[in-house]
Amino acid sequence: MCLSGIWICLPHRKAIEIYQRSFGGIEEGSENKVRRPLCFIGLIYIAAVMIGMAVAVRGAPVYDHLDRQQVTVAGYVDWKEYRISGDKEVLVITLKDAVILKEDQITNLEQVLTGSEQDLTGSKQVLLGSEQVLSTEKSSNSEDISQQRIEHYWKENKTLLQQEDALGIEGVLCYMDQDTFSYEGQNILPYPEQSRLPHMGSLVMIQGTFYSFTHASNPGEFDSAEYYRILNQQGRVMGAECMAESHDYSKFEETLYQFREYMSLLIDACYDAQDASVMKAMLLGEKGTLDRDVKALYQQNGIIHILAISGLHLSIIGMGFYKLLSKIKVPILVDIIVSIAVMYCYGTMTGMGTSMTRAYIMFVLHLCAKLAGRTYDLYTALIIAALSVLLQQPLYLLHSGFLFSFGAVCGIGLFLPAVERNLFTESRMEKLLLSGAAVSITTLPVYLCFYYEFPPYSVLLNLFVIPCMTLVLLGGLCCLGLAVCYLPLGMPASYPVHSILWLYEKSCDWCTKLPGHKWITGCPEVWQVVLFLGMIAGLIVWEHRMSKLLFWQGVLCALCLFTIRLPQGLEITMVDVGQGDCIYLSEDNGTRFLIDGGSSDKSDVAAYQILPFLKYKGVDYLNAVFVTHPDSDHENGIRAWLEGYEESGINLGMLILPDVDEESKNEDYRELEELAVRNGVPVHYIYAGEKINCDKVMLTCLHPVQDWHSDDTNAYSIVLYLTYGDFSALFTGDLEGEGERMVLDEIKRGRLTGNVREQITLLKVAHHGSRNSTYEEFLKAVKPRIALISAGEDNSYGHPHKETLERLKGSGAQTLITYEAGAITLRTDGKKVEVERFLEK
Repeated sequence: MCLSGIWICLPHRKAIEIYQRSFGGIEEGSENKVRRPLCFIGLIYIAAVMIGMAVAVRGAPVYDHLDRQQVTVAGYVDWKEYRISGDKEVLVITLKDAVILKEDQITNLEQVLTGSEQDLTGSKQVLLGSEQVLSTEKSSNSEDISQQRIEHYWKENKTLLQQEDALGIEGVLCYMDQDTFSYEGQNILPYPEQSRLPHMGSLVMIQGTFYSFTHASNPGEFDSAEYYRILNQQGRVMGAECMAESHDYSKFEETLYQFREYMSLLIDACYDAQDASVMKAMLLGEKGTLDRDVKALYQQNGIIHILAISGLHLSIIGMGFYKLLSKIKVPILVDIIVSIAVMYCYGTMTGMGTSMTRAYIMFVLHLCAKLAGRTYDLYTALIIAALSVLLQQPLYLLHSGFLFSFGAVCGIGLFLPAVERNLFTESRMEKLLLSGAAVSITTLPVYLCFYYEFPPYSVLLNLFVIPCMTLVLLGGLCCLGLAVCYLPLGMPASYPVHSILWLYEKSCDWCTKLPGHKWITGCPEVWQVVLFLGMIAGLIVWEHRMSKLLFWQGVLCALCLFTIRLPQGLEITMVDVGQGDCIYLSEDNGTRFLIDGGSSDKSDVAAYQILPFLKYKGVDYLNAVFVTHPDSDHENGIRAWLEGYEESGINLGMLILPDVDEESKNEDYRELEELAVRNGVPVHYIYAGEKINCDKVMLTCLHPVQDWHSDDTNAYSIVLYLTYGDFSALFTGDLEGEGERMVLDEIKRGRLTGNVREQITLLKVAHHGSRNSTYEEFLKAVKPRIALISAGEDNSYGHPHKETLERLKGSGAQTLITYEAGAITLRTDGKKVEVERFLEK
């Protein structure tokens, strides 16, 4: 998710001065004269919205019943952009005011859109509504009649058209099928030759396969349903085909879109593919085709904000245009109107994101203040901008882009002056570093709440990146201007920008190789954020009564709040990785283990589930990772992590594999060994009888025996027995058949584990609940109180099998399954056990 707002982590004093001159601050000596009633009203409104969301707002609805169904959706085209889907670029059309059509209403709407003279079938209300428009508009031309007919039909009959089980759908993303841009059929509206795609603002019917946005099932995982609810979108239609389109559309928005596409083609012609994707994001707001490696690199180093259309564009393009007109003696009223109109067109063309909206409103207020001869107040302008966004969608208070953009400006206006008054020296380097750090500090809670980590070197990196952004934007605009006049001129004009982007990339590469390039704190608790903001507010209010040393000690104490972790005893979490296994163990003394990490039905499980979960928990070091056996649904996430080991920011003390002979090692086993050695991670081979003692936590290996031989990887799964006070747990991998019988025999004899309890608190059910494991005799021996099963919903194996669930029920164990509960967490102090489900179904 991109950071919205160019002022995040902004370290360059010159850039801050440009911002303050362009968009505000209070005129010198006028502070006592300025009244801020809007600020007070705005703060009350924001507080009321926050309380309302905490009390009343529930999770975003998920339309699982429509998932993977063929649907026909109708709505107005709100946005068009190309995105990477799979390995190709696909045009994505965003529909607003959307409905999922009933089957018996598809023909009716298609006839209305195509202007068919056939009688409408279906509801009497629909028929009368359409005839009424036709009878009352006979004096108008046919195109006006058609448009009014469509508008009336849509307004009066929208609820009739919509499926009852899809009433909450307001917006849909349609991924167009590139092979169906030429349409056939008698009732399909023919498109002009130059554009066979829907126009901006037109009412369209699109057919395809519906995919619902889903909730996260693990802590730290991206929640697409909640994210897209803020944007008023509830699903995707894949392989979409346009069936019909109204004749009327927004000529203004379509012209801007066509201009943006033209500029995009020029950028593609002037830059190589990677640079072109970056420049299209910076200049045109097209982030859907951004090179994934570049995006990841910029995000890891805290400079992803430079790709967002934001305040920097307003300060360079908007204020530059305004000052240019002023120099050529254009009347101020005309100058302001033209400047505002130009920036509105630019904002509309680039999508008018949250940061751009905030900057544009403040830009307009700044120019209007000049015209009226009034004082421009930064805080009032900021509140007006915030209210303008929140009145339309209060849920933006939960959006990272909104919080970053507005939080950074608050940092510039409130905290930065206090920092400047508490500099120890007047050296330029100190001013540069501390001015940038001031903005980073104010946005730090937002950064940690959404990303659980912070790149400390971003403050230094931005000393170089931010000043050069002016050159990049001006160079990009110059390149486009020359290319418009004569394309061959644009290519050499792109070289300076290419050089700067190359330096950006190399600087980021260099920073990622430095020690401590990521500060992983985990997701802060609410009390930490509130206390942090309270301390910063106190420093701002009372800094004039403090010594400089005390001021900076207060800042340091506030930052240290995010390193505090309250004791919770032993924590065991079965991460929901779908059809696979991943178990996390942690104890207050800092001991952290991972048992397995893989999935057979979730792609890139390391990037989307495992690593985000670990970072959410504040894990920057794992004592050991156990791979119980080398099946992909247990190890492919670990393998992917080791392949990008340096970039992850999480260090590993040891990789532990089952001790088997050379013939039993498959290709995945050997690849894990090689990756560990390549990254300097020691590899240990564990066998029955070995113990790992970490303070109160004792792990004992029950299986396999030393130098075990088996052609079946499941048979040599590592089995671990854990004790912590009176609490005990048994982790069994995919143990079944002969392996389970051996473990059962050893438990009965007590030769390896004389202290195995008569009743085990927790059993990780083997092999995802397969009928071929966890037999009744085994359950009678271990007598589990709680049984956890990791399995994917509707998996092809049918796990967990009915027979296993019945055996568990008969044993009296409380059984929890990840596809029902999401991540399952147990916390214990060695006596009492608390079970927490991430999802409630």
